[in-house]
Parts: sequence; C-alpha cells; structure tokens
Amino acid sequence: MNKFKLASVFLILSTFVLKFSSMIRDLVIAGLFGDSYHADAYIAAMAIPNAFVLFLLTGMKDAFLPSYYKYDALGKGEAHLTNIIKGTALITFVVGGVGMLLASPVVKLIYPDAGFMQYTDGAQIAVWTVAIYFASLVFVGINAVYEGYFDAHRKFSFSVFSQTSVVLMTIIFAYFFHSKWGILAVPIGYFVGTILSLLIKVLYRTPKKFLNWSQRMDRAEVKEFYGIFWPVGLTIAVGQINLLVNTYFAAGLQDDGIVANLNYAFRLINIPQAIFAVTIATIVFPVIAKAKTENNMLDFRKGIEKGLLYLLVFLTPALAGMWVLMDELVELVYQRGAFTASAAAMTTSYSILYIGSTFFYSIQAIVAKGFYTLEKGHYMMRIGLISIVLNIISNWIFSIYFGGEGIALSASIVAFLYSAITFTTLWKLIGGLDKMYLIKNTIQVVIATTIMAIVVGVADKYTDIAELPPLLHILTIALPGVFIYFVILMIFRNEFVKTILSKGGNSSSIQ
Repeated sequence: MNKFKLASVFLILSTFVLKFSSMIRDLVIAGLFGDSYHADAYIAAMAIPNAFVLFLLTGMKDAFLPSYYKYDALGKGEAHLTNIIKGTALITFVVGGVGMLLASPVVKLIYPDAGFMQYTDGAQIAVWTVAIYFASLVFVGINAVYEGYFDAHRKFSFSVFSQTSVVLMTIIFAYFFHSKWGILAVPIGYFVGTILSLLIKVLYRTPKKFLNWSQRMDRAEVKEFYGIFWPVGLTIAVGQINLLVNTYFAAGLQDDGIVANLNYAFRLINIPQAIFAVTIATIVFPVIAKAKTENNMLDFRKGIEKGLLYLLVFLTPALAGMWVLMDELVELVYQRGAFTASAAAMTTSYSILYIGSTFFYSIQAIVAKGFYTLEKGHYMMRIGLISIVLNIISNWIFSIYFGGEGIALSASIVAFLYSAITFTTLWKLIGGLDKMYLIKNTIQVVIATTIMAIVVGVADKYTDIAELPPLLHILTIALPGVFIYFVILMIFRNEFVKTILSKGGNSSSIQ
C-alpha cells in the first residue's frame, strides 16, 4: 500500500472518529437540554458566528492548499505559511473583537421575535454564545491555516485529529459544567478546545518551527492571498448563511423546540456528508491541484469523475438506509434525558426532508474543489449569493404553509438548484467530463440502492425485526443491506468494485 492510500485510510478512520465524537456532542446537548428554549437560544445564536468560523475553517483550507503549492514550488512554502498565519491572526483578532462588542445588538436585530427572546435568560444565553464564539475566532483562524498546511503535505489524519480535540473538549465541558453554567458550558468548551488544538500544533511543530517569528509579514502577499481566499471562504460560508436563514425563519415561528429539533435533524442527516463527501473531497483536492499545476487537464477531469463516483457509491445507499431506519436512528441517537418522544417525532420528520440537502450539497463539495483548484472561486461566490436569495424566498413561502417541515424541505430544494448550477458551470469551464462513464456508474448505483432499499424495507415491515431494540434493529437491517448492495455492484462489475478488487487498485485509483 503506497503512502497516498495509507493516508487515505487514516483519513477515513480519523473522520469516522471526528463524526462519532460530533454525534456524541449533539446527543449530550440533546440529552441535557432537549428542545427547550435554552437549546433554541444557543443553537440560534451559534449560527451567527459559525458562519465566520466555517468561512475560516473550511474556506482557508481550500484556498491555502493551491496557494501553498505555488509558493512551495518556488522554495518559499514556509515563508508563505508564516505570512498567512500572521495576516490571519491580525484579521481574526479584529473581526473577533468587533463581533464580541456587537453581540447584543446583532442578536436583537436578527431574532427580535424569537420565542427564546421572551425569556431573560434566553436572551442572555444567545448574547453570550455569540460573544464566546467570536472570542475563539483568532484561534480558529490560525488552526485553519495549519490544517490546510497539513493537508498540503497529505497529513490528513492530523488535521482531523486536531478538530476532534475541539469537539471532545466541548463534550467534556458540556457534561461536567452544565449544572454550573447551563448550556453556556458548550461554547466555553469550544473556546477552550480551539486553544488546545492550537497548542497541539505548536508542540507537534515545536515552538521554534511553528513559524518564523522574526520574519516580517509581507502585506502584499497576504493581500494577494486574501483576494483569492475571500470569495472561496464566502462560498464555503454560503451553507452556514443559508442555515442562519433557516434558523431565522424557524425562530420566527415562535414555537419552542422548532429551532432545536431542526438542528438535531440537520446534524444527524449531515453525518454521511461529513464522512463521505468531506473525506473524498479532501483526498481528491491534492490530486487535481497537482494535475492543474502540471497543466494536465486529463488527470484533472479524471480526479473529479472518480471523486463523484466514489461519493455516489457510498453516499446513496447510506441516505437510503437512513430514510428506511430514521425512526430508530433518532431514537437511538437522541431519545434520552430531556429529549422526549415528541421531540423525536418532530426530529424524524425534519430529518427525512433534509435528505435531499445532504445529497446535493455533498455533490457540490466535490465540484467546489474543481473551482478552487482553477482559482475560479468567484464563480462559486456568485452562484452562492444566488442560492441565498433563493433560500430566503423559499423559506418564506414554505415556512408559511408547512412550518418547520417547510424549512427542511426548502433546504433540499435550494441544495438541488445550487448543485445543478455549480455542476453545469464547472462542466463548461473544463470542457466536460466523461458523460458515459458517469451515467453508466450512476445507473448502477441507483439500481443497487433501489433493490437494497426494497429488500430491507420489506424485511423491516413484514418481519419481527421491528420489535428489536433500536441498535439491534438497525444492525439487523443495515448489515444485510450493505451486503446486498455491494453484491449487485459486483454483478454489474461497477468501476468502483473493479478498482477495489484490482491488484493494488492501481488501474483506476484516484491518482
């Protein structure tokens, strides 16, 4: 197994650990606070600074990797790293400070009629949540630069490990300090976690090698980088901005629990996207970036095609299985403590309607890497701004007629439009992809998924499997379902299966 395949395996494993820890964080919050107005206040408020957090955390990695490759080819990689760290530290310090100062008026401006604002402590929770997350922004920014640096060196698992440390600290603080600080223990834990994550990187590199402390910041280089970064970062933040829009309309419905349960549903259904889409996109990115540097558009297009195929192979059956087993999944993950059966029923209905959102945004995650590699992030930004406008209109219409369910449905509709526009735009930019390759493999995946869903659905309905406890119920259905799915792909001699079964996988690996 070569180093790239080994790094890919470690990335997948570490991503599973990250998402497992994230799931534990969500179920801890659900178990402690359920769908109370405290949870509504925290989740609604978190959506505000989280747009900035994702703007840095994911956008920075996507912009920094091709930028670092360019400077490293000139022997200036470490100097570029130092410049971007210093520039990012300065910018995030200013933005974080302004965000902290404006926390109270911003919360009142965005959520004036929210149900949680009718409670004194609800409003306080929202304001302090915004302030604490903005306080962590400088640490988030520096962490993001280094995670892009580690990805550039294909140390994917270390980046994921550092993110996991943030989640674990959030869980520890939520569990041990909720009786003292209430739900504010969650953002405080996140703040401490970002500091811990940075300290891990300092120790890993050693303080002396962390960066060139004596090097003066090259303002022109930083300005050039941020000229490329900000449309990329804004594009990445589009998803979070749309989530903020969803939260705004959910809070406007004024019923306690809608904001929290929409969030729980989104977090649950987002797990396959975070595991498969993020992992595959991360693996594909260095491959297509290298192909672009070598001006090899054939390998560039092959990298995109393989990424889309591998995504469909894993994501499609995962979402189909979740749809069949959604009741059991919600009960298993969330239903305990303060999270009641009524909250579970609401979260289940929202989760099913969010499935389309996860599927289409996952495709967009692969497509986006193509734009960033081509340094065409401004295309994504324009399309993203259009999607925000569509999302506002869609939320306004569907929330009026369908309430919380309408907001989840709106997210899936907007995701479809966003994905369709970005895919067709990239297709034109790179002169198309192998149409027959994509169609043939997509049809195979759809047929295999449909047969799997029918078989497990019938077994679930007409046998005593439904009487089993949730975990046994899920395993009893899921494991045979996975077997059926891959057997059908083997019968089709699917491209992915041929790659796995070929000696060493060299004939069609993502390289």
